Amino acid sequence: MTPPRDARSHAVAADDGALLRGWAWEPPHPRGVVLIRTPYGAWRDGDTARSWVRRGYRCIVHDVRGRHSSEGEWHPYLAERGDGRAVVETLRAESPGLPLVVSGGSYAAHTALEAARAVDVDALVLLVPALGLAETAWDAEGRPQLHHRIGWWHQHGRGPHSLPPLRDDELAERVERARTIGVHHAAVEWGWSPETLSGWRRLWSAPPLDLDRAYGGVDAPLLLIRGDDDFFHADAGRLADAWTARIHVVDGPWGHRLAADIADDEVRARLRSAGGLGRVLDDWLAENGLPSAASAPVRRPVPIRRTRSAFEPETGRWRHERTA
Repeated sequence: MTPPRDARSHAVAADDGALLRGWAWEPPHPRGVVLIRTPYGAWRDGDTARSWVRRGYRCIVHDVRGRHSSEGEWHPYLAERGDGRAVVETLRAESPGLPLVVSGGSYAAHTALEAARAVDVDALVLLVPALGLAETAWDAEGRPQLHHRIGWWHQHGRGPHSLPPLRDDELAERVERARTIGVHHAAVEWGWSPETLSGWRRLWSAPPLDLDRAYGGVDAPLLLIRGDDDFFHADAGRLADAWTARIHVVDGPWGHRLAADIADDEVRARLRSAGGLGRVLDDWLAENGLPSAASAPVRRPVPIRRTRSAFEPETGRWRHERTA
């Protein structure tokens, strides 16, 4: 890991004393605060942090418990509510009076949701969210998502640092073996540690989240970016249905890696010409009374509760609509 030269180290003590560490990127005169908590290496989000700094936000990116620079043990999806609350409360004390946004993609979207479940935040920006254990294990039809889960747990679920991904042929072989003898027996054959096997069993036995109960009471506006080709698309829709505060859903022809998953060069070019996802983000921030790019001045929050933007790949235009 090479520490980012344009950020300073940042640490928060969790309730049990474990130090949750990361980096803080600071504009000269911050107008807001953004928190991202990730298991993939806080320093890797430097470009995202800098984009928030250009909008006037102080951006703090932390490693989650047990990953990279943060202390504690790594148990996916189990510690994010309490740890998120501790970090948000510290940031509120460090930057009193500034609006605080929690953000993240995939697993980091889960950490943002859990923080908002535990403590008041001013807004959420979520991209292709992975909602929880059961939601990542099974698809909308109840089929096991073996390809994605075996690959993810091999690479990210087995210790403080990520490992190189499996080769395509190795992953295909493991998926077939899991189908043949079962996910638990197969993981034993792969030589996973007892701690990893415990989390692997928890993954496949976890009950689905009651989204109405978990997040229906969060009183903060949500920008929810999902992808037509993302394997978590249906879960993002369920989250949108459960959200009771203002919500804006963004749809488009991408997968879990967003624009990087658009194979057609012309469609990617059209998306860039239309301002990309950054244009939608700036408009949404301004419409919710939050600091945004200089070209999108802060406006009074709109009373409309449910809206949607969809990128049309054929025309290269954004279509905006009310959904309720």
